[in-house]
Amino acid sequence: MEKFIRDNVHGEIYLDDKVFSELIDTDEFQRLRRIIQLGGGQFVFPSANHTRFSHCIGVYHVICKFLENEIINKGISSKDKKVVKIAGLLHDIGHGPFSHTFELISTVHHEQYTVEIIRGNTQINKVLINNGIDPQEVVSVIEGKHKNKIVNSLVSSQLDADRLDYLLRDSKGAGVSYSKPDIDWIIRNARIHQKQLVFTNKAINAIENFLLGRYHMFKQVYEHKISIAFDNTFKMWFKRLKDLYISKYKFKALKVIEIFKEVFENKIMPLEKYTNLDDYTMFEIFKIIRDEDDPIVKDLSNRLINRKFLKVSSDISLETIEKMKLDFKGNHTYYFDVATIRNNSIYNQNSEKKEENIYILNNDELSNLKDLSEIINVDWNNNIKKIYIFPMYNVE
Repeated sequence: MEKFIRDNVHGEIYLDDKVFSELIDTDEFQRLRRIIQLGGGQFVFPSANHTRFSHCIGVYHVICKFLENEIINKGISSKDKKVVKIAGLLHDIGHGPFSHTFELISTVHHEQYTVEIIRGNTQINKVLINNGIDPQEVVSVIEGKHKNKIVNSLVSSQLDADRLDYLLRDSKGAGVSYSKPDIDWIIRNARIHQKQLVFTNKAINAIENFLLGRYHMFKQVYEHKISIAFDNTFKMWFKRLKDLYISKYKFKALKVIEIFKEVFENKIMPLEKYTNLDDYTMFEIFKIIRDEDDPIVKDLSNRLINRKFLKVSSDISLETIEKMKLDFKGNHTYYFDVATIRNNSIYNQNSEKKEENIYILNNDELSNLKDLSEIINVDWNNNIKKIYIFPMYNVE
């Protein structure tokens, strides 16, 4: 049965096989409705409340658009076309609450949970098997290990369906104009050469625009100081919770503490627990923990609930921070920190995986984008920046 989804970024998205709608209807996929794509970015840009759910469907759609290119279509078997669409749809299924923020406290990266959800005793796994799809083959695409390198490039490269969707979707959601990649022109100029995905030299300007847009999105959106402040306040909140657990503190909310038991003990959180967590449950947890007697965890919970995050600055001296510590009445351990941010490069010119690079085809001669583009060879100051985390007011 034909199904269409109306999307505010791509318009109508066509689900051309029942397996896609069945996957979307699973509990694991519906959970993505409750995970905000930009994590802490939602506290900076009020309209940036789009979810991993819409992004994953968007990635599926961009892959479908690549497959409408006759040359790409002919280079991929019917079976692999379905597998790569599924991989695009499920590539972020393992994200935790607040997207990448949760990885600051988890012992496991979201990609590992993605693999577990696809392979494990889940509704998604059952849908795949019932439709004759090998879950491991889907995993191989997501991990970039599929035998068809073109398929890998569509899902995981420096110019893939994932990046094309999230840059367009995130800029629209945040209400900024830094990144509006010309997806149609880039896809129209996609080719296959020596069994790999390449682009004609007509697409160079569009690709440069895409890379520049991504660079500016990192500078102005993904690494916004309030988003970083949320991340670090969340990290401090969990650190205090873990320290209380280790010190045998008598929590009122034992059921909540049980949720994080494995993470407190540096173990892997069971999949059943993990898939019950989302942004909604975390805010309920913040509210419950706010009622604990410990003043620090109470204060940090309140900061997370009411957007009173710890402050972040790279323009403050260590001497000033030390003076602030002297005046601060609380425990420094949970309110002051030093973090580093590596400036995002516009293009990774030394990717270890060949299919992750962007290649340009000109008169049957293949070149790495870095050898043709003047823009990406500019020194973009790809260094490490030190930032300080500190409170603006004392613990009451």
